[in-house]
Amino acid sequence: MANSELETLKNEIEELRQEINTYIQYPEIFKDELLEASQKIDILINKYILLIK
Repeated sequence: MANSELETLKNEIEELRQEINTYIQYPEIFKDELLEASQKIDILINKYILLIK
């Protein structure tokens, strides 16, 4: 069960990283989106860290 959760989190983190990379090209236009994606990725990374312990 934990392995599938880890994989899911990895995939979600990677998707958000790609999203952030897209937004970062125009930070003044996508300021809100960048902030939201950054917050989401922080939460997912924290969950991932807790699961691997």
